Amino acid sequence: MAPLFTDFRKIRKRMKRTLNYGSKQPANLNFPLSELVVEYFDKKCTFDYMEPETSTSISKNGYADPCSLVVALVYLDRLRCQNKNYFESTDPTALYIPALVLASKYLHDADTYDRVSNSEWAESLKINADELNENEWSFVKNLDWNVSVKNEDFEIYLNNMEKWVANSFLKKNDFVTYNELDILSSAVPIYDLIRQLAEIFSSVSLMYCLTLALLSTTIQKVHFQQQPTEIIEGLVVKNQTLEFPKFDFGNLSPSIWNIGKTKNRSTETNLLCEKQMESGFDFDIEKSCRNNIEHHFASTVFIK
Repeated sequence: MAPLFTDFRKIRKRMKRTLNYGSKQPANLNFPLSELVVEYFDKKCTFDYMEPETSTSISKNGYADPCSLVVALVYLDRLRCQNKNYFESTDPTALYIPALVLASKYLHDADTYDRVSNSEWAESLKINADELNENEWSFVKNLDWNVSVKNEDFEIYLNNMEKWVANSFLKKNDFVTYNELDILSSAVPIYDLIRQLAEIFSSVSLMYCLTLALLSTTIQKVHFQQQPTEIIEGLVVKNQTLEFPKFDFGNLSPSIWNIGKTKNRSTETNLLCEKQMESGFDFDIEKSCRNNIEHHFASTVFIK
């Protein structure tokens, strides 16, 4: 075999793995690829289709391998775009066999062992050789002799073929191996999706942390700025400091100035407490009032 592709051996090894050939060499078309051909013509040909038995017979008795099928599908799509009327009005078998023959000739040189002549194709498929020659000639003319296939086109069609086979395996068996999982995951930008999700999660986490930090700072600032204040009927309690109104001792009767000489100190204290409580203090703070006045008398010398 003398392929036009530089990495042909690697491609054959890849096809053996991705197209479900197992331990067999991809020397012909297996059953999944035969089903692919049937589905291709069922979707592309509006007024006709290919029988599964016909596709299976061509795959089994013909000389086509997966590489030839890839190139043949390129030719068929190219023909459908260039001459749609001819593609839809021609029998799928009369399109498929010439496409395989032409693809085999394109991939293999004339002097190689894998080179197959039209007579050998006709004999293996049990069709008339003249009919095969005529169909091939008609096919290549409607193709405008555009039989060159670029490596990029070959890679695109091979990827699509691998995805179809992997998806078919999943539908039939309801499970996938690592091979099918690797192929099907490439059809979905899973790595880009994971990267975008990671970026979104990081952004949300950062904003959440910044919000918590800002909220904590605001609460602490408000807590230190506010000073708890409670007013209880005239008594102001602020920062645990009691503030009492000023008293005008000049308005007290002269008899009170003589309290230190005529009465004991406890009696004097009771009188002043009663006087202050008449000014509006509540009974609940009587003890505080009494203690404050006792301290005042203890530190003051009363002289008439």
